[in-house]
Amino acid sequence: MQANMLEDSWRNSIRLFSSKEGSTGDTGEGRKRDQVNPEGEDSGSHIFESMSKDSLQESSLIRSFCQQGKIDEAYRVFLEMKAKDKVASLNALMLLVSGLARLGQLENAFHIFVQLKGMGGYYKRTIYSGLIVALSRAGHYEEASDLLQQAKRHGVGSPMSVFKALVQTLVKSGHSKAAYELYVELKSKNRVPDAAILDDLVFAWSQSGEVDVAYNLLQELILQSGALRPSLFNAVLKGYAMEGRSVDAVKLFKEMESKNIEPNVITYNTLIDMFGKSGNLPEALRLYDTMKKRDISPSVITFSTLINLLGRANLIDEAYEVWTDMRNYGIKPNLITYNTLFKALGRSGHIDAATYIVEQMAEEGVYPDSYTFSILVHSLGKANKLAAAKSLFDKIKSKPGVVDVVTYTSLVSAMGKSGFVDEAEQYFCEMKERGLTPTVVAYSSLIDALTKSGKLEEGYAYFEEMESTGCTPNAVTFNTLIHAFAKAGLPDLTNKLMKEMEARGCGPDPYTYSSLIDGLSKSGSIDAAVKVFNELKSLGAGLTVVVCNSIISAYVRANRIDDALECFNEMPQLGCSPDDWTYRSLCFGLKQAGRIQEAWKIEQLQQLSASKRIPFI
Repeated sequence: MQANMLEDSWRNSIRLFSSKEGSTGDTGEGRKRDQVNPEGEDSGSHIFESMSKDSLQESSLIRSFCQQGKIDEAYRVFLEMKAKDKVASLNALMLLVSGLARLGQLENAFHIFVQLKGMGGYYKRTIYSGLIVALSRAGHYEEASDLLQQAKRHGVGSPMSVFKALVQTLVKSGHSKAAYELYVELKSKNRVPDAAILDDLVFAWSQSGEVDVAYNLLQELILQSGALRPSLFNAVLKGYAMEGRSVDAVKLFKEMESKNIEPNVITYNTLIDMFGKSGNLPEALRLYDTMKKRDISPSVITFSTLINLLGRANLIDEAYEVWTDMRNYGIKPNLITYNTLFKALGRSGHIDAATYIVEQMAEEGVYPDSYTFSILVHSLGKANKLAAAKSLFDKIKSKPGVVDVVTYTSLVSAMGKSGFVDEAEQYFCEMKERGLTPTVVAYSSLIDALTKSGKLEEGYAYFEEMESTGCTPNAVTFNTLIHAFAKAGLPDLTNKLMKEMEARGCGPDPYTYSSLIDGLSKSGSIDAAVKVFNELKSLGAGLTVVVCNSIISAYVRANRIDDALECFNEMPQLGCSPDDWTYRSLCFGLKQAGRIQEAWKIEQLQQLSASKRIPFI
């Protein structure tokens, strides 16, 4: 807080000082006099002629401390001199201002900076340059920019080191556009930008979505300095990859080779990731083989990327091969590697391989954290490998740091969605017994499993329990119960939940109304479902494709096909566009009613909808 106050004080002082530049004590004549020889040694000489021997010695001590980097000690000497009404030399004060600014002691630096003005050092190029550079290196780009503008107004030129430092801090602070404007300014004055400036701009613009600008800057840098570092090409290459411009990326890669620039592991990692994400897995694998043939050792990023790509393509054996390759290279997997591998093994149900890797980790004294293990359990659940998920969970749950509320929640959700309600409740209770506090996601997952299996009382009991423990139900929790009670034909409880939901400020959403309509229709209360839908229409709110699908399905379920078709045709006026579920539901109803020609027409409309041409019958 104190540092921020000092910085604000510095900023305000700089701006206040700038606004007073033309006032008394800073006349045009005085300014002209000081600018005659901005770098001259005569400035302030009348002061130094009268300096005592002690003052000269103390000034020398300040310079010495500054040159050794002992800025605090130099400032202490300055304060001692000030208390004795002694004046330090101009050079000593200039060094001290730069040192204080570099340390971020901006308030102290500014007070000395003001003193320099009275000594004739204010308009010296060196003091401006030193202070701007120091401020830039300390990350204070706004103050540095203010001083640069002051220097311009006073006709004080700035060396390239000033622009170099300011561009660097602007780039680091995310102001690449302002940095580029400084580059343009230099070019407009026929000054050749320092290679370091171009270097910083290439990296900045490659990552800011302006890779074409970065490429042009790279070409200028090559012409100016012959700089052919792989890192510069890699930056532009990454920019092309981020924009999905594989043709330009390959062109730049070939340009690297034509200039005899050796691609490195970052070059290949960028290309492998780019081709993998674009669906060209064979090219990604070819590049992997090429880099090995060139004796470029893959990194953990290379292996993590390949394992992820192969896992997504369900090429589990190949992914495991890459894992083995990584071990042979002696590269230690990181958390990302384990996560990607466990995702792949979980999706495919390779429980033995997953168990082996967990045991291998344990032998090395490394255990998957709860997030990593939750990914594996979740993946096994999605792949309906629940026995494998249970087996692995029971083997590993005693290991330190592996199991937490997220892991248990993943297992509760997976078991519940697959209909293993008793197991879901068992793990939920086990979680509480271990002192872990269930989250709203855990409660909602269990309530969903219980109500879908017809255990409404148990589901509602957990709803009441979560409130008593301070766990606030969310829209998902309410929607689950509303659907269950509406489906069970319990309107009083349904209405109670709707009112409670509104009272809590998490008002009904489209899924709430969809759940209510679906539940009512499944309980045989089609008229009540239609009433809810019509009320929503009259209010002009809450109507989405999800809600429309619910009422269309309700009509189909009640064999009211004409009403379903009418609702389908009305969707454009309601601001909804049919989705695949709409078409499938309507088509199913028409076929069930023996209206084959109309069903065929709906199927044709579904095909046309893919090209955004969605006519209605």
